[in-house]
Amino acid sequence: MDYKIYSAVLLLAAASFSAAAASNTAPSIGSLVNERLSWMKDVAGYKALHHQAIEDLKQEKKVLESAVADAEALGIRGESVKPFIQAQMDAAKAIQYRYRADWLPAPEANWHPRPLDEVRYQISQLSDQILKTMAERLNAGARLTERDKDEFINAIQQKNLHEQDKQRIWNAMKEITLKR
Repeated sequence: MDYKIYSAVLLLAAASFSAAAASNTAPSIGSLVNERLSWMKDVAGYKALHHQAIEDLKQEKKVLESAVADAEALGIRGESVKPFIQAQMDAAKAIQYRYRADWLPAPEANWHPRPLDEVRYQISQLSDQILKTMAERLNAGARLTERDKDEFINAIQQKNLHEQDKQRIWNAMKEITLKR
């Protein structure tokens, strides 16, 4: 009988530890933004290979409209998310331009970009996850702090991304609000 109680207690302890570990491993907004921006090398490479312009205003409009609709569905005020999305798109373009400039004198050897449709799908999934995570945070009443800022800025580590790009994304993120 004692063995059954011991086993049950051990099982419950393991289950609660696993649940706690799982909740602590949810990606931060900074790490999600970092992952989203990590796809920009592939976007730049694909566009270079296919002689496409980096700036695609039609695609940007589509992304922005989709993000606003998704934000509204999550209880976020759509207008408040526009600068955050635009800041990410501008940072993404800056990364792409900088890669393209790097490749002018010396194209990257033995590397091929992933197909743009595949990359855009991954970016879209990350964008959704970023908005969901932001909505959860706002609904929980969690305010952004200086510590959050440091963690956010440190989480975003992409080649060809400057500190002012990160600051702009952070500043725009701070202005996101729930619908009232």
